[in-house]
Amino acid sequence: MISNVVARFGLLALRVFHCLRHSTDHVLQSSHRFLLRMSRRGGDNNTSCAWRDYGRPVLERVGHILWVAVIYLFSQLLIWALNLALSESHTEFLSSILGMVLIWVVMVVLQQVCPGSDGFYRRNIKPKVDFINNNLGLAFPVPIVAISKSELLGGGGIGRVIATFINTNVIFWTLAFLLSWGILACVLGRGGNGCWGRWRRKTSPEEPWQPSDGPTPRLDLPPQTASRRPSESTTLNGTTITGYHTDKEAGMVPDSTTVSAYFTDSDCPTPIPPPPGAAPETQPRLSESSQASGRQPSTRFSWARECYPIVLAVFFLAVVGIPVSCTTGDDRILDGCMLWLTWISSTRGQRIFRRSSLLVDRPGLKTKATTLLNPVLLTTLVMMAYIRAKAAASGTSLEETVGRFKGFQRLANIWTDLTLYRSDPIPDMYTWFGAGDAALSLLECGIVVWGFKLYECRQQIWSRAGIVVLLMSVAMAALNVFVSVLLAGAVRLGAPEAFAFAARSTTLALARPAMEALLGNEIVNAALVVSNGILGQLAYPFLLRKLGIEDCGDADEEVEKPDDSAITIAAGTAIGINGAAMGVSYLYERKSRAAPYAVLSMTMFGVMTVVFTAVDPFTKALRGLPFWELSSPVTSLFDD
Repeated sequence: MISNVVARFGLLALRVFHCLRHSTDHVLQSSHRFLLRMSRRGGDNNTSCAWRDYGRPVLERVGHILWVAVIYLFSQLLIWALNLALSESHTEFLSSILGMVLIWVVMVVLQQVCPGSDGFYRRNIKPKVDFINNNLGLAFPVPIVAISKSELLGGGGIGRVIATFINTNVIFWTLAFLLSWGILACVLGRGGNGCWGRWRRKTSPEEPWQPSDGPTPRLDLPPQTASRRPSESTTLNGTTITGYHTDKEAGMVPDSTTVSAYFTDSDCPTPIPPPPGAAPETQPRLSESSQASGRQPSTRFSWARECYPIVLAVFFLAVVGIPVSCTTGDDRILDGCMLWLTWISSTRGQRIFRRSSLLVDRPGLKTKATTLLNPVLLTTLVMMAYIRAKAAASGTSLEETVGRFKGFQRLANIWTDLTLYRSDPIPDMYTWFGAGDAALSLLECGIVVWGFKLYECRQQIWSRAGIVVLLMSVAMAALNVFVSVLLAGAVRLGAPEAFAFAARSTTLALARPAMEALLGNEIVNAALVVSNGILGQLAYPFLLRKLGIEDCGDADEEVEKPDDSAITIAAGTAIGINGAAMGVSYLYERKSRAAPYAVLSMTMFGVMTVVFTAVDPFTKALRGLPFWELSSPVTSLFDD
């Protein structure tokens, strides 16, 4: 009853306002909304607006954090279960990859059985998966930061590693892209235009898809009257929809209706419409957006919303990390807070600089500066300085400080030791889980949740292009394993360092078993993988723009295209093969159309790299390469 009285009083106030506005032309349009708000809410207006603008976003973000924690715990439990199942065959390294495939299969089957599950996923799970994916870079600096002085090579060894690093990158980046593009151009080619004509068209930036020249279909809407006001204009698949809000649509009475349109997800290049049952929850309400436009948060609140993760990280560092370290002597929480503070400050700083007005008149220089402010690069440099400064300040050796930061233990292995070997005393070194190990466990979680990303882009997987990408990845894995080792031996690198190049661009979760099988240098391999990723992230903005592959990270609407071009698929294949997890994370963060092909190539390339290095007869073939007698002083390591 009270709500009806309030609504009727609001309608009366509106009629009075319409009667007076002919004689008060100077009254601002904003006073209309002000009068309605005052009549509807009275003295509670400020409180309700403050709750919508400040309280509700805080609670939503707390809920998101809890969801992320649940997804992380679920992924680690899944990895642990698969780790136990694969222990008999000694293929535990495939647990994260199999977890990704299992998630993808379950989601595809669930969508077929229960179509409404797609809407639930997009509303409740997808934003958290995107958050995990956007912060996978937190783990990439850990192998570089954990390098100690005793594990460093001499000047000659470093020079040979750098020379081989340059040679392999030039060869395999070029070969992977050109070979993939050539095959895809022939497989996907239609008509008699020829490969050269298609290349000429694809070297120019890809333009958004536009509808045909025919008459554009429009919605039949009633004409605008004095009581109607124009609202937002939106586009949906080339169709212009102009919404008009009546007083009823504006929410003045409880029984309001809205005009809405479904926007497809921009993460997946080929939009997959949701089931009808999921449409109402995902549809943006024009009346709600028009009301929100009238209560935009202040600039101060917008700045606080952008920088609050940094303030929160500083708070935990000062209130939790430092006191716990001083009272207990355990630096793991301190290291974790410092790592998170460095990462979140780097990411937010790069974002703020990119959106700021600095160097706006020199876009080229601003693009280069934004690229150099790479969060992975900045986090690596800051954490290396932090580890060495902490070792010097505490009087401990660098090796001990690095060992506390990263214990080289997976969470699944620790759980296995604690549950299966409870009767036997377990040394602390087997159960130590440092901040670096926690960051690497986030990388494993990210690989598992990529199964959701494969589900989003399932149309690309079941296509001719997807099959070509898989076959190309197998071929490139075989070439990379043998040719990279031969190139390393040609510059007279030692056997452990040369074998590190066999998995030079394989994600860290899969590179470890390859190095264990070949007795390769794991430190050099980790440095190669991370260096590939960092250099790739520095070069991707320039190279993708030159190839005409534009990302849609800042787009508000989905740009629909009939299909993906050969050059886009080839770029994704090359990035997945050479850039590994860092390249895939970059493409997904930018919502690039090449992202699903990158994760396909990365997965197949990594798995086949392990097969070609850790499974006989390929392992014996690598160990028996004839040039070792001339170039390696440690051939005896592999003598029976």
